[in-house]
Amino acid sequence: MQRYDELLFNRFNEDWSKLTPAQLLSLLSVKTQITLPAKIEPDMLKDKLNIKLGIDPTGADIHIGHLCPIFVLNIFLKCGHHVDFIIGDFTAKIGDPSGRNTERAMITDEQIAKNFATYVQQIAPYIDTKKLNIHKNSQWLSKMSLAEFLGVLQRIKLSVATQREDFRKRIENVSLAEVNYAVLMGMDSVNLHTNIELGGLDQILNFSQCRMVQEIYHQKPEMAFGTPILEGLSGDGRKMSKSYNNYIAVTAPADDKFGKFMSLPDNLLLKYYQAFGYLYAEEIPALKKFIAENPLEAKKQLATYFVSLDGNDLNIGRTERENFERKFSKRELTDNDFITVKVAPNTPLLNAIAATGKFASNAEIKRLILAGAVSNIDTKEKLSLDYKVTKTVKIKVGKLNIFKMEV
Repeated sequence: MQRYDELLFNRFNEDWSKLTPAQLLSLLSVKTQITLPAKIEPDMLKDKLNIKLGIDPTGADIHIGHLCPIFVLNIFLKCGHHVDFIIGDFTAKIGDPSGRNTERAMITDEQIAKNFATYVQQIAPYIDTKKLNIHKNSQWLSKMSLAEFLGVLQRIKLSVATQREDFRKRIENVSLAEVNYAVLMGMDSVNLHTNIELGGLDQILNFSQCRMVQEIYHQKPEMAFGTPILEGLSGDGRKMSKSYNNYIAVTAPADDKFGKFMSLPDNLLLKYYQAFGYLYAEEIPALKKFIAENPLEAKKQLATYFVSLDGNDLNIGRTERENFERKFSKRELTDNDFITVKVAPNTPLLNAIAATGKFASNAEIKRLILAGAVSNIDTKEKLSLDYKVTKTVKIKVGKLNIFKMEV
């Protein structure tokens, strides 16, 4: 049996400085869906290039969905290209309008500084942050004169700037600042002489305007690679988001990460392998076959690999796999395996489970109870909606959540 956990972990630590342009493009094609221009040839990647990835530090914590472009950035970094990592401290005050139905709330300088403080630390297990050229885009955007900015705006038609579907849906409350967000992104590319920009698929319209801005400054327009928007763990088609509670936090403990990878629906396995594993295009058919024939093993190997990246030690993932199998295959539980929640006597079951903070809503908990997915671990009794916690009890919720409700 192929050991993808070992293959992917070893490849993560390989020296890629001698990869050919064709091999580089093969790696990139697995992780990206849309490019600008539409056709990228190996020869376009043969020289040392300036690669750009920008993030707006609008939140302090990130989930693994945010890592998709980071894993692509790592490919270019390991291949020896120049990588510019942009902290959008200036643009964060406007807010990227991509995929939004409402205007983003204004963020303060203090919030931006606080959010950025932990961001680089959170991505450090997945990319060598010491090799990144980190910039704040206020370095150049705050110095740009109004005359120069208006000169750029005169060259871009309003129909181009407002072609976004999300703008059309809320045209009454779109601010002029939002309309100009992509132009400011383009100024980042102009100042850094960017050859390639990375980001999610929702950034493609922004990248298109970046190319226009570069042409205004007589620069060759950048290429762009768009990574898929990672679907959340619930498998209902919604993107990974803290709002939907369908995410894996980058800072989560190893056992929590492993368990959440194991909760993945089978139909998302290939997408997650492509997002976080380094695979060549020619290896995908064999991976598809492996997943189809061994979905449970495929989940365990993916979880083992990903968890191992935290300490760059495959034994970390192997240990978590052993613990997972002990708890959920062999059913050998210890007190340390339970999340303990203190509740008052006679607390309704739904309220007790809600107190764990592990579920998105009471509706989700109610659905699990009615489906017979909540049980007393000691007696194996399925617990009903009218059950009340009258004494300390150990319960299982769904396939992977075990709690000790302590009265």
